[in-house]
Amino acid sequence: MTVESHKDCGPVYTLSPDEPVFVSKRVRRGQPVMSVHLDEDGDWQAFSGTEPRWWKGGPRLVHAAHLLESDPSMAALPALPLNHWATREDASSTAWQVFRG
Repeated sequence: MTVESHKDCGPVYTLSPDEPVFVSKRVRRGQPVMSVHLDEDGDWQAFSGTEPRWWKGGPRLVHAAHLLESDPSMAALPALPLNHWATREDASSTAWQVFRG
C-alpha cells in the first residue's frame, strides 16, 4: 500500500496489486466492483452494487491484482484516507466518488 499525505484528510492510501482485499461473494463470482471501502484498520473491501455490506458466510480475501486483471477500470480507483468509501455509477467508469464512511 502506498501512503501519501493529503491536506485536511490525513494520510491517503493507494491500492497496489499485491494488496489483500476482502471481496464479497458477488464480486468473487464475477460481478463488477462498484464500491470500495478502506476501513479504519487499513483493510480494503470491495463490493458489487447489489448487496449488503457483508452477507452470510463472510468475505473472502484475494489479491488486488486479481481484481485489476478482471476489471482494468479499477486502476482508476483514487487513493483513500482510512474509513472512506469510493463508489461509481457504472462498472466501466473510471469516475469514482469518495466520501467518508
